[in-house]
Amino acid sequence: MKKGFAVLLAAALLLAVLPTALAETWYCPQCGTQNTLNFCPVCGTAKPVYGSSPSTWNGNYTSYAYVNATLNSRLATRTGPSTNYDEPGSFFSAGHSVYVLSRAYDSRNNIWWVQVEFRYSGAWYRAYTGVKRFNGLNLNAIPEEYQIGECRLTGSVTGRYGPGSSYAAIARALPAYASCAVFGYADSGSGDYVQIECYDNGLTQYRRAWVPVSMVSKLILY
Repeated sequence: MKKGFAVLLAAALLLAVLPTALAETWYCPQCGTQNTLNFCPVCGTAKPVYGSSPSTWNGNYTSYAYVNATLNSRLATRTGPSTNYDEPGSFFSAGHSVYVLSRAYDSRNNIWWVQVEFRYSGAWYRAYTGVKRFNGLNLNAIPEEYQIGECRLTGSVTGRYGPGSSYAAIARALPAYASCAVFGYADSGSGDYVQIECYDNGLTQYRRAWVPVSMVSKLILY
């Protein structure tokens, strides 16, 4: 009798431990927390489901801060968080306000960059600039970016400076069939967009741009 009870107890303990032991470890695409649960214990984001269609990420679009911040100098920009990226141009002057969306650390130069959003000449833009262009900006209130996936362009693609047709189109097409890292995923209201990063051999620089999900293949979201 005692032996039978011991066997049942051992089986019960094994069943209790087994789900945890077999659980898949994943990293939250929003805050980077490593865990084995179905939801991130820090920010509550649902565990991504791997696949090649937008629905496989369960609608977990990238979150941004939208902090209103005032420039202390002219807004010089890059398409990514480093001088290794191409330049959209310079905009406005000190005293103008823009929205700060996210932050990214430039380990090469040991500085923070922020992704900003603004309207210029009738179109919206998202671009990156050094945090030095703002006084007293609280970086702790701004989410840090992470690579959330990878994909490949389906051909030569015209990117935009943000997720949707209300954002300015980028004059130079992205390299055909380039392999890309994914840093953002957004709903434009008329379709999903991904923020991709690739290397342009013609410019010898990295580039970031937003493209419709329909223009990428082999999309994997971590």
